[in-house]
Amino acid sequence: MSIQLCLFDLDNTLLRTNDLEGFRGRENVNNTSREYTRGLLREYDRRDDRLLYTPEQLTGLQDDFPDMRWGVFTRAPRHYAKTLLEEAYPEVEWDIVVAYEDVRNTKPNPEGIVLAARQLGIRRREQVALVGDEKTDVVCAYRSGCWVFIDQTSWQPRVSEHWYALERVPDALFEGADELAPLLASPYLGVPELEYLITGERLEGRQRRIDKVNHFFPRAIGGRPVPVHIMGRLFGEYEDIRFRRGWHTLTDQIIAHKDANEFPEEWIQAIQRFVHMDTVANPDTVVIVVPFKPGRTPRLERLLDQFAEAYQPPRVTLGRRAPAVTFRSNVLAFRPGAVSSHGNHLDKDQRFANVGENLHVARPQDVQGKHVIVIDDVVTTGATLLWSHRYLREAGARSVSCLSLAQAIGAS
Repeated sequence: MSIQLCLFDLDNTLLRTNDLEGFRGRENVNNTSREYTRGLLREYDRRDDRLLYTPEQLTGLQDDFPDMRWGVFTRAPRHYAKTLLEEAYPEVEWDIVVAYEDVRNTKPNPEGIVLAARQLGIRRREQVALVGDEKTDVVCAYRSGCWVFIDQTSWQPRVSEHWYALERVPDALFEGADELAPLLASPYLGVPELEYLITGERLEGRQRRIDKVNHFFPRAIGGRPVPVHIMGRLFGEYEDIRFRRGWHTLTDQIIAHKDANEFPEEWIQAIQRFVHMDTVANPDTVVIVVPFKPGRTPRLERLLDQFAEAYQPPRVTLGRRAPAVTFRSNVLAFRPGAVSSHGNHLDKDQRFANVGENLHVARPQDVQGKHVIVIDDVVTTGATLLWSHRYLREAGARSVSCLSLAQAIGAS
């Protein structure tokens, strides 16, 4: 698979422009006056740190990928975008620039990406990549069905919009042109760990990626956020993201193994990589799973049995012992009153109530004084893992790590 079209977001991706918001509001659509243009350029010149990508870096990328098409997709007015691009990158040639006036609906609607691809003759959605910096870019790319690479160069300081982007688990997180080039050459280079293992590729420069996403109890329940370690994504059954779901292998795998007795080897490898990493500072660990609900298949219990059989301790240096790791599938249990959250279409508050009232630690003696890793296959609201974390700590666990094979990805 190769990228044929790379679209850049403009504001805070190519250029630092937080202080230029007053020039890109809707009131300036079609404003091409001399006064507006002079004012914009005057404010632009007040800072000397505007360039997140230098002209040399952009032309270098274009030289490295001579067959790739290059564009900009922005929510800002066309004259604003044209003025800044000409000022910052006079020698860079863009195949297309899609601005606010060019589409009926701008980001997070994917119309601009679809328009750019169509005009440039790109037929397959997985041949397009959007390079952005915030949640809106991730949502827009997922809705269009293309790749999304999030550049964190401008994330100082981090604001809520940045955390929202991380929660949606983009295809790659990187900083700057030097790190973008390898992603354009091999887009699977930056994906979460389980998705990478599924590809079967062994890409040079790959760094292990296990995301950590905070999930929160509803305010009425209170409590601190709980970090959940994420190995991949499951794209939900939403019309808006059907095109991305259509070519996402892990989503297909999870659905195919809904009631399985045996699971892909890559799932086992991914879990083992996390356990090795997590037990470095936690030598006495018990690995458990989210339990099955009454009337449902004990799917994760089977996964844990398969993992326990295949588990290999990490190699250790001379003088150190391998961490003691045990596996227990019956530590947590649901009471008979628990129902399926998905099957009963429960909202977030109902999910937390359903789990909180019915989940319990059936075997506290197995976790007392130990570090616990609790595994789920898909995390949506986080209700089951958050309650598991709380109840395990109350039962005497020294510490708890939450691991999910996939984060559920919605339409917004």
